[in-house]
Amino acid sequence: MENSSSTDFWGPSVVTWFNTAPSSALRTHESPRWYPHKDPILGLDVLYDLAMAVFNHRFLEFTAELISRYGGTITYLTLGRQAIYTIDPVNVHAMLTDRTRYQDFGVGSRKQSLKPLLGSGIFTSDGAIWKHHRSMIRPFLSRVQTAEVDVFEIHLQTLFQTLPADGSTVDLQRAFNAMTLDISTHLFLGTSTNVLSSLFHPTSDPSHTRGQQFAAAFDYAQRAISGIDDFGLSGLLWKLVFGDKKLDQSVETVHSFIDDIIEQQLGLSKLNSNSSNKGQNFFSDLLKQGRSKEDIKYDVLNLLLAGKDSNASFLTSVWYVLSQRPDLCAKIREEINTILHGNPATLEDLSKFTYLTMVLQEVLRLYPPVAVNQRTAEVDTVLPHGGGADGESPLRVPRGASVGYSVYAMHRLPEYFGDDVDEFRPERWLDIKPKAAYMPFHAGPRTCLGQHLSMCLAKYSTIRILQHYARVENRNVEPWQEKLGLNCSSRHGALVGLTVSSSLEA
Repeated sequence: MENSSSTDFWGPSVVTWFNTAPSSALRTHESPRWYPHKDPILGLDVLYDLAMAVFNHRFLEFTAELISRYGGTITYLTLGRQAIYTIDPVNVHAMLTDRTRYQDFGVGSRKQSLKPLLGSGIFTSDGAIWKHHRSMIRPFLSRVQTAEVDVFEIHLQTLFQTLPADGSTVDLQRAFNAMTLDISTHLFLGTSTNVLSSLFHPTSDPSHTRGQQFAAAFDYAQRAISGIDDFGLSGLLWKLVFGDKKLDQSVETVHSFIDDIIEQQLGLSKLNSNSSNKGQNFFSDLLKQGRSKEDIKYDVLNLLLAGKDSNASFLTSVWYVLSQRPDLCAKIREEINTILHGNPATLEDLSKFTYLTMVLQEVLRLYPPVAVNQRTAEVDTVLPHGGGADGESPLRVPRGASVGYSVYAMHRLPEYFGDDVDEFRPERWLDIKPKAAYMPFHAGPRTCLGQHLSMCLAKYSTIRILQHYARVENRNVEPWQEKLGLNCSSRHGALVGLTVSSSLEA
């Protein structure tokens, strides 16, 4: 963080003075609540603890427990630089939703770390550039139409044909990763990667093979640039010293794949200017806006990142829970029968599923795909809490300081969600309205544009899977553990055994 004050390097004693020095703009703040460092110069003790928590797949739990002990907000050192971590919803909303303060914070180092893969897009930009990308994409994601539901059904049919239905154990996370990529490329590229159809049955079809290569490259590139992965210590050291040729090759494969499809779709859009194909119209409209092929490529890649991994994580968590809770499945099946009477679900039907909606809200509460996030102060600013002996006074945030926050921990605050926060209980949503602490799709101007599409996919796919399978048997052996990257997923997947409904058997 090159714009941080040089005094931050010298540790809490000097930085505390810096934070209590008079300022004409920020006179109301008090000194921060510092983490009791064993290394007050660089903060290597905290970095070691955090690295071990990531390595042991308990970063979310570790940080939630740690920050709770310090009143919800803690200031610490990271390589001599001041950083803040908070689970206080008031602080988080100040950063994300306050009309006068959210502009004080940007995405920070993410712009550079993700740029090789994602270029300039909604996830890698701030200010006017970000507003431009968002305004271009908003019309395509602002509402879900029947055409999207039809795309869901196409790929769910592939899912049903692909998954073994003889009761053998299958990892639904693998299937959902493939299916959400196929759906996202179908919607945003106008043509699908069709990875799912050959997931369990390898094929020599060149189109499928190239889709698989793209999927593998996109997955590796995301994990590599996130800086968190199962590479192992020797692998990390090798990459630090010699670089990561596989990452370079993966980025090249991803970009080449998208470039070729854009060229194909440009030709199709000229031939079929009135096409009802959602993806082709997406390209056509972007071109009418005067977008370059490079801009279109990066907009699509940013959408694919959101559409694939977040939704795959969401669906995996849904079935990780439902496979272990036949009581929930029974209630959802009853709701399906009451509303649909054996008919297929339409887009209009999805809004009628009250209990299913509460189940999905509870899944997002306990297993948010974007479990942690971070902002960087672009100017000297203030957060409402984190200063003073009790942490309740305003906290000065110097320009360049990183402010991390945990959605995972906020979703477990008993003052918002009840004393039984660790229990999966959908009925809690009948009584609570925890707006301040519940943000599975982020909050403020950067709220996820695809949240309605994501909820519709989750509702529709859950309904169709329960209609298609008479039984979804739990085969999970390990407890849920995090796997962190750009999103949070299940380290052990969602293992089930499937039995097709007798009415659907040949």
